[in-house]
Amino acid sequence: MAIPVKWVFKVKRDADGNVSDRFKARHVAKGFKQREGIDFDEVYAPVGKFSTLRTLIAKVTAEDMELHQLDVKTAFLNGYLEEDLWIEQPPGYEEGGPDMACHLKKSLYGLKQAPRAWHARLHEELDKIGFKASQADPGLYISKGLKAYLLIYVDDILIASKNMRNVKRIKDLLQQAFDARDLGEASYFLGISITRDRGSKTTKLSLERMTKEIVETYGLTDGKTKGVPLSPSIKLAKEEGDMLDKEAYPYSQLVGSLMYLAVTTRPDISYAVGALARFMSCPTTTHWQAAKGVVRYLAGTTSYGIIYSGESVEFTGYSDADYAGDIDTRRSTTGYVFIMNGGAISWQSKRQPTVAASTSEAEYMAAAAAVKEGLWLRKLLADLDIPTGTISIMADNQSAIKLLRNPISSIRSKHIDVVHHFAREQVMRKEVAFYYVKTQDMVADVLTKAVPEVTHKRCCDGMGLST
Repeated sequence: MAIPVKWVFKVKRDADGNVSDRFKARHVAKGFKQREGIDFDEVYAPVGKFSTLRTLIAKVTAEDMELHQLDVKTAFLNGYLEEDLWIEQPPGYEEGGPDMACHLKKSLYGLKQAPRAWHARLHEELDKIGFKASQADPGLYISKGLKAYLLIYVDDILIASKNMRNVKRIKDLLQQAFDARDLGEASYFLGISITRDRGSKTTKLSLERMTKEIVETYGLTDGKTKGVPLSPSIKLAKEEGDMLDKEAYPYSQLVGSLMYLAVTTRPDISYAVGALARFMSCPTTTHWQAAKGVVRYLAGTTSYGIIYSGESVEFTGYSDADYAGDIDTRRSTTGYVFIMNGGAISWQSKRQPTVAASTSEAEYMAAAAAVKEGLWLRKLLADLDIPTGTISIMADNQSAIKLLRNPISSIRSKHIDVVHHFAREQVMRKEVAFYYVKTQDMVADVLTKAVPEVTHKRCCDGMGLST
């Protein structure tokens, strides 16, 4: 059966949101018509993690490396298909009657296996020129010979190297294999603005354009701003307020837009966005007003971004938890953040999977999550030739630290799920070390609950967030 197709038209915009001189017409397959097991099998294709991007930027800043970018044109058309596929003729270009179809030799946009086919082809070409995929992140490629790193996100490629000649050599090799545009020094990647000041050895990652678009979309450009994304006095619950008319008020669309900010360059809104996302299926007027409150906060902080400095190379983690903060389930919230070269490279704000019986247990579970991320980051840093010893993680609960450092089995700890005791094992092996820090110095506090403005500002400063 021939797979139906269609034309897709798009106007391309530059980093400032202005219409460029590029207008795209793309012939795509209607992949939703494909039959699993017949038209496709495996579809997974890796892309670089945002944590890897931020860590690479921190390294580039500290070592004053060259950072350039390539964009592969019509990337998916380069992939080779393993399946025998037929598609209908392009609309407006039919020949030979309705029974005629096109036999695909290469991949096409819209096919479910197109991303996988493209990645397989790219991986093959990179292997030829000496690049090997990182064990920590398959979207990161490393060449010991060329002393360079490539971060791949579908058809966007970041190139980092200390030697400009190596950068040019890599560009030439990739442009021989693919039709790629040389975008020069990286300044705009996945919507993220990369602003470098090589004189002062700083790099800023921000989503200022997208933030302004969100503020404008919801009519709050000239509205009153807020000092925090979510007020500590607001307690969000399922049945708080009247049911929201989702057709008149695009709650899911707003929270979805905020999510991209929260996972890329704005850890300061992570807790608020995570809390609002719990009510996607049944939002109320109270939830809508709280979401608009996050936009009001963004209106006053549109230029906020994470700033990495070349002056400090310290790698530190912070782990925290808010005990029983979710009113509906009484589950606690885990928050952790890892900071390198003065800026956050990885963070999480997530409701815990089970109810904790005490503050110590909640902090212990949060520590387990932080340990897992810390060990992964150490593996990534090793691939990036950044030496790390024992990972230092700060916590503000003495009882949880004692549980982590000692094989204590008491009425307070014997019921804790064995999966969380993984953290204790890593502490005993000296893979990680936990240290006490006062609550007023806990940077991850903003990731576990709504906090006052003074505390919020202090946490933002600790994570390298600034204008």
